Amino acid sequence: MGFITIRVFGKTFTHRRDLLDAHGLEYDFKKKDFKGAFPESSNRIGRLRTFCEKKKLNMEIDGEEVIFNTKFKNPIGKITKEDLDNLDNFNLNQWLPLLDTIGKETDMGELGNLKWKPIIEGLGYEETDIESDSAYSDEWDKLSKNTPFHPLRPIQKQVMDAITAAIDKGYENIVVECPTGSGKSAIAKTIPQAYSSPAYIVTHLKGLQAQYLKEMPYMKTIMGRGNYDCLLDVEPGLDNADEAQKALDAIGTSSPESCSAALAPCKFAEGFKCTKKNPVSPTGDWDFGVDADSLCSYFGALTKAQNSMYFVGNTAYMMAMNKSGKVIKKRPLLIIDEAHQLANNMMSFYSLTVSQRSLEKIFRVPTLSEVTNTSNHTKKDKMAKQREVITKVYDSKDASPCFGVPKIPSVGLNTSKEVRKGGLQLLGRYLLALHTEIKRKIKDKDTHTKYDARELSFANNFALKLMGLLESISVSWENWVYQVDEKNQYPTWISFKPLDVSQYAHNLLLNVGERRIFLSGTILDYDTFGTELGLVPENTCYIRVNYSPFKESNRPIYTAIKGGKLSRKDKGFESFKKTAGAVAEIANKYPDSKGLILPFTDAIEAGVVESLALHHPLVHARLRQHSKMPKERNIVFKEFETEKSNEILISTYANQGFDGKMIDFTIIPKVPFGPLGDIQVKTKAENEPKWYALMTAVELAQMCGRCVRSETDKGDTYIIDPAFWFHFERGFNYPLAKLLPAYISMSILNNRYKR
Repeated sequence: MGFITIRVFGKTFTHRRDLLDAHGLEYDFKKKDFKGAFPESSNRIGRLRTFCEKKKLNMEIDGEEVIFNTKFKNPIGKITKEDLDNLDNFNLNQWLPLLDTIGKETDMGELGNLKWKPIIEGLGYEETDIESDSAYSDEWDKLSKNTPFHPLRPIQKQVMDAITAAIDKGYENIVVECPTGSGKSAIAKTIPQAYSSPAYIVTHLKGLQAQYLKEMPYMKTIMGRGNYDCLLDVEPGLDNADEAQKALDAIGTSSPESCSAALAPCKFAEGFKCTKKNPVSPTGDWDFGVDADSLCSYFGALTKAQNSMYFVGNTAYMMAMNKSGKVIKKRPLLIIDEAHQLANNMMSFYSLTVSQRSLEKIFRVPTLSEVTNTSNHTKKDKMAKQREVITKVYDSKDASPCFGVPKIPSVGLNTSKEVRKGGLQLLGRYLLALHTEIKRKIKDKDTHTKYDARELSFANNFALKLMGLLESISVSWENWVYQVDEKNQYPTWISFKPLDVSQYAHNLLLNVGERRIFLSGTILDYDTFGTELGLVPENTCYIRVNYSPFKESNRPIYTAIKGGKLSRKDKGFESFKKTAGAVAEIANKYPDSKGLILPFTDAIEAGVVESLALHHPLVHARLRQHSKMPKERNIVFKEFETEKSNEILISTYANQGFDGKMIDFTIIPKVPFGPLGDIQVKTKAENEPKWYALMTAVELAQMCGRCVRSETDKGDTYIIDPAFWFHFERGFNYPLAKLLPAYISMSILNNRYKR
């Protein structure tokens, strides 16, 4: 009996567990695919072939290729307009040239002629409520002709009428709460068009940024420098100005090394003046009046974005660039999509965690698992000794200090200001020493010890974060809390988080627009939202849509099927077993349909998956999971969207921003309360109980809005938390019934006893 060799290749990462465990293949680290050998008569070959066909993986059987995924076998060369809908992830190097050719500003429709009215300080806070029967102007349809948005929806026209009325009155801040799925991107496009006014459009995630460009390719975008390549043939991190100049003079004579714009000489070589970036104008600002095609890919894209009516950026990039003070010029309009995320984004921008994992990368030492899995005792001792640089607690008095996380108690609710200040002073010395050491290592030129491109990028970004954190703490230490790993004898991590970003919000982002429009489906409470961002109420108009454009019968929310209690103290084997039973009961009602499970935390996801595998293997077989790697997650989301199947996606990342028009049911295992184990959350919850309840309501409302995205969509949502009705009707002083949008609360009430 002979053996048949089989190789499986393509998008295998998502299915690696099945290929390894269920089909008995081995991972080939060199070729990055899976291989195995089976007896000629084995029925495993047929099962593997069926699996590969279903999952669109490719096979090689005894050297003969069997192709089920032609996109992978024949990767895209020159991208076409049609390919935009088939890209697996957002790749700027692929997208931008295409968008430049197909994106004509004439495609946006004709420009309007509304006139700006001056901003008037101290108008007084105003609320505008929009009901289903509120009047609207059909004049807006003139601006949507020959676009995918024509004719505009009534709800969009109602909202735009209200926005322009607020602008005409002179309001600086216009906060708009409009139901999820109602088409806020069309609103973001049409308002600048109506005034013929340049605007920044800021999205929460890169994926939403990509979505804007797919719908409206005439818009221009920019991301971090790491997404672009340098034109110069240099090694990453070159800091020699003379060598950089030689490389600049030699452009076009050789193929450039793979050096990203983030690691280009213009960032590292002092005194080097690259002619492929924007020159500095006499006023000290960058000159965006130059020919964009004469610049490198990053500065070319930046120049095109600055010269476009629509500049689309993600929050992280816009905050970083505005803080640098060179790139972002003030525009008449700043439009922030998914604005309920803005305060959290600002929190994340300033927050930093120093962990053993990050230190392992920076100091290039073996990981703990590598040490543990080494059988050679001599080698193990050597590796353990190497790790002392990140495990031995930092002591500034040591001649050759190690950089293990200082052993210091975490800040608690009762920690005095004096103790917190002393702790931050000690930690500040540690962070400064760590920053100094990282900068020294970045400058290391030794062939054997210098960083490669990926290491250099990580270390440089980490050093920038450290310096930003140190500057913020030195300015306002009272605003900072820190949490240290206290479970291990020697701490493995320490995190720093601000309590309040209202003092940063203006200079960090809001000042780039004369007028600011905040768009979200879930503001829920202006006082809390405005306080978080430091908005002046007297300069703010709050526009609230009080109805859903989608029929209630198309979006029922059911609560009668109950799972187990999944609170921190109650969660256990029996609770997960009961939750898995509820999930299975629901899934079996939709045997041929796609579904979505929103577990909210990794622990809940792991418990549900494990319990389904044990007790409901057929439902478990329908699950689709992804890793935490953004690229792989995007691939899984894309495949889930486009493939015909009855799979059920389980994801902690699909709570918000996920377009679930292809799914028929959503399951929410637990009311999404914020983690009280996080000292930042716990402190804010203690000081502002309403804030904590509102954040929960925002998250839950976003979850409930995943599967119905248009007037024709239908989707059922199940909340299976047995404690839901307590929180809905009573809560802890703030019942969810009073915080959630009325159209969500009514759907819950009207379907209370239905299954």
